[in-house]
Amino acid sequence: MNFSEFFTHSKVAFMATTVIAVVSQPGLGTAEPLFNVTVTSNGTTTETAFTNALDFVDQTTTSAGIAGLNPNYTTTSTATVLGDFRGVDYSLVYPDSGSTLRFSIPDLDISQTFSEQTRELSEDALDDYLVSNQDGILTRIGELLVQTTATDPVAGNPTSLQANMISSDFGLGSGFGGSGSVKVNDDNTVEESAGGIPGLAARLGRFSVDGADGTVIELPISYVKPLADPRWAVVLEMPLTYVDIGGSQSYSASLGGGLRIPVLDNWSLTPSLRVGGVGSDDFGAFAYMYSGSLTSSFRFNALGLDFNLGNMLSYISTTGSPGSGEKSPDYDLQNTVARNGLSASGRTTWRLFDQPTTWEASIVNTQIFGDDVYIDNYTDFAISLGTERSQNGLTWDAARLGITYSIGNHGYKKVNVNFGYQF
Repeated sequence: MNFSEFFTHSKVAFMATTVIAVVSQPGLGTAEPLFNVTVTSNGTTTETAFTNALDFVDQTTTSAGIAGLNPNYTTTSTATVLGDFRGVDYSLVYPDSGSTLRFSIPDLDISQTFSEQTRELSEDALDDYLVSNQDGILTRIGELLVQTTATDPVAGNPTSLQANMISSDFGLGSGFGGSGSVKVNDDNTVEESAGGIPGLAARLGRFSVDGADGTVIELPISYVKPLADPRWAVVLEMPLTYVDIGGSQSYSASLGGGLRIPVLDNWSLTPSLRVGGVGSDDFGAFAYMYSGSLTSSFRFNALGLDFNLGNMLSYISTTGSPGSGEKSPDYDLQNTVARNGLSASGRTTWRLFDQPTTWEASIVNTQIFGDDVYIDNYTDFAISLGTERSQNGLTWDAARLGITYSIGNHGYKKVNVNFGYQF
């Protein structure tokens, strides 16, 4: 194996080792379950936790399920079922030995009574009420989850699909976080490259808010294709995201593309479009989203350092649901987003893979307007160390390792370990 092959394989091994170390960290999914129910019947009270939303709803809204939760319950018992669906409370009450069933969600001022010939038929009537989204109940539940909880996988917090699409659009247009990166010379001009620039990354995050702890794993994939004038470029990016909160898991992905347009040698604008989706039986959440954004990246030199000022304005909206869960919350969200950041970088004397290295520090703030979301203002502080982006034949090689600390309203805190590689 010659030096060039050893160099390439060493970088791949380093990347693989970092990813394995990241995803095998202990303590994943140790938070309390998100679904809890208390059943009181015939003088006995039981408490049960769930990690799957659909199982939780099915078992807490039928007599057969309730009997499995509290063995003292019978179809002629009085009973009270108090459910906690990811922070949204509801109750089912059998007030006497008959078939009457009372269902309520206090936070939504919803109260319904079903009195069919049997309890089973009353429970079927409740099921029809939920499935048919009468009174817009599923949409209202989705909106309430986004507005009042920090664990919804669709929106309302910095680990949701909405937040991931926001940060991905910003990185795609500004170069923060590695997407769309190019080598910038001392005079702020861009080096030419005859080929495209693929990129891989791995990010592990641990976060806490309102007593909930969770784990986030992201695997962004990017591709930058400079045009004849290398200041122009087509930029593509697709992050894959896994979230675990209390044993409940969700998966999301999005695909975004943009065109980097030079205004000056050191100033570019990137309009971009993105579509994404999230699905989780555990959370009982399924949604599609789309976004359009315009991002500015202005680079300048001062105090012997390289600076990058990034600014983005974006519109993001839900658009229907895959419909994988009959009783899953519906979503009807439209938001405008401002994301602004500043990074500074400088060269170090240390070498990695026999290449010169740079440090980079950044601060990025996100503010979300429009429909109410629980965490609508959060800030990321990041620092990283890696090799300089350099031209190597038809490809550019660069590896970076860093850490990001995020804070937001309602006491949100998150720590991310980041690794990125362009080749």
